[in-house]
Amino acid sequence: MGDGFVFVSVDAEGLPFAAMPWFMPGWSLFNEMRMVMSRLVRVVASRLQEHGRRVVVADSHGFMVNVDPLELPGDAELVRGFPRTLSMAMGARGARYAVLLGYHAGAGSDSAFSHTYSGSVVHEVTLNGRSVSEFLLNAFLLGEWGVPVALVAGSEELRGEIQAYTPWAVFVPLVRSVGYAATVSRSIGWAEEELIRAVDEAESRADDGSLKPLTPPSRPRICVTFHSPAYAETASLIPGAERAEPRTVCYSAENMEEAYRAMEAMVYLGSWARRVLQDQAR
Repeated sequence: MGDGFVFVSVDAEGLPFAAMPWFMPGWSLFNEMRMVMSRLVRVVASRLQEHGRRVVVADSHGFMVNVDPLELPGDAELVRGFPRTLSMAMGARGARYAVLLGYHAGAGSDSAFSHTYSGSVVHEVTLNGRSVSEFLLNAFLLGEWGVPVALVAGSEELRGEIQAYTPWAVFVPLVRSVGYAATVSRSIGWAEEELIRAVDEAESRADDGSLKPLTPPSRPRICVTFHSPAYAETASLIPGAERAEPRTVCYSAENMEEAYRAMEAMVYLGSWARRVLQDQAR
């Protein structure tokens, strides 16, 4: 493992206090979400810089313009804007390790705001037949690049998946679900203290060689099941894609990065089809 920068990917649904209406510009509590996200990003980035690390933060929720750039400490870099290639993992190649902040459970999980990449379009994403979350998809892609996941902070309901696939990663449960749109969280002060402790532990594990890149499948086959056959029909226009079921489109890739790119393209096309249908109905 090199002595390079640390990559921080930050999502919203696994942040403390996650609730409706919190997540998108124009929603009444959107600014509150931005403040919580920016504050915790600053805590994590500042602690990493105290360890002598350069930090790259990837704003990875919604339109990916949530982190207040004026809150970034020191010389931290910010990847922002949507759409972008490699989405939540853009900027991670070559990192010493990755921190996944505010991550949440995948589509179909019994967890608040559970979804995979697009709750409005995607019913489920599978990789070689198993349902995968954003955490696992990104961990596999990072692993292909030789970047281990060292710290995950987010929904309590992610704990089992993290223990099963990246047991070397430090886990901080920032929020617990008590319904699909209801959560319980401890104070922001508690979250800050736990994240500082977790960064210190991640650095210790990086130094002692405990961290491992997660090895992805050698021949990944990624499938996206959409909410509507109309979305799948549009996504199946991708060369090499296979419409396996009326709502499901699959792509057999040579490596994880290719599979990830295909998944992104399918979701973008499905989202476009949804927008066209909505416009026609007006």
